[in-house]
Amino acid sequence: MTATNLWRRLQQLVIHRILHLDDTPHRIASGVFLGSVVAFTPTPGFQIAIYLLLATALGANKVAGIPILFVSNPFTAVPVTYITWWVGAALLNPKTVVTSATIRAWLGNTSQTLRDEGLSQLLHQGFWTQMLALLGTAAEELWLGGILCGLIVGLPAYFSTRWAINAVRHLREARGLPHGPMDP
Repeated sequence: MTATNLWRRLQQLVIHRILHLDDTPHRIASGVFLGSVVAFTPTPGFQIAIYLLLATALGANKVAGIPILFVSNPFTAVPVTYITWWVGAALLNPKTVVTSATIRAWLGNTSQTLRDEGLSQLLHQGFWTQMLALLGTAAEELWLGGILCGLIVGLPAYFSTRWAINAVRHLREARGLPHGPMDP
């Protein structure tokens, strides 16, 4: 798949799956906001469930934020986790300088185990026990950094989504296209 095809599929997803949802602009944009915040939290594997619980509790659209959750995926997990950890560490311990040595010390044997024994370690319980212990040592930094990064991405996403929904709906109205039940 080329970058152009990927970009077109992303546009298709955003335009037709989010902007044309049958709900109010506020509820759809709230779903995008919540999806953005949850995507940066250190909760891989549970993000959709967490999102659905929050969307239900807060009255946000339950579908709008799900595509946003896939910002956090196996290909982006390392950079997203690093960025959120770095932000949280910088806020909690401003005098700490994050260097490659700091990261190696934090990772401990985890990266060495993967290098020496290969990706087959991902299938062993011991590896995941070690990973959970590792994440536990940085839980405060990951949660603080994750929520802050989520807010930094989520707030502009809320306002731009709400604006885009209103723009699409006004354009449809100007062209005389039929309205959905939630259109103004």
